[in-house]
Amino acid sequence: MVALYILVAVVLLGIEAFTLAFFAVFVAVGLLAAALVAAVGLPAWAQLVTLSAVSVAGLVVARPPLTRAMLRGRGVMHLPGVQDLVGQTALTVDEVGDEHHPGHALLAGERWLAIAENGLPLPPQSAVTVAAVRGTTLVVRPLAALGDLP
Repeated sequence: MVALYILVAVVLLGIEAFTLAFFAVFVAVGLLAAALVAAVGLPAWAQLVTLSAVSVAGLVVARPPLTRAMLRGRGVMHLPGVQDLVGQTALTVDEVGDEHHPGHALLAGERWLAIAENGLPLPPQSAVTVAAVRGTTLVVRPLAALGDLP
């Protein structure tokens, strides 16, 4: 039983290395405590009580301050996503109109559903800027000409 507890603890620690959840480490510590209780020769119910108590205590008592300490100084974590597409330049593939007459735009080699920000149709092969992303649809506006810039 000791070997099983240790094996599961090692697996959980391996999983924790690839996640940001910070839960598995406390269950792994509980498993190691249960392995110690099993090695001493206490019965299975004592092993389970130890496993549960150490795991829950770690989650309730230790996790919150440890999580705060880990995140301190990091600021806001930015995960890349579709909102990073805002401001990018794309090219209309076909006529792009309003929500009832969407078209398509080519952005970074991918074809996206697109609608015009002001609802006025944009002809094919028009350079556009992504103004917003709604679900999987780009909201685009005509790319500003050099004469239009302030």
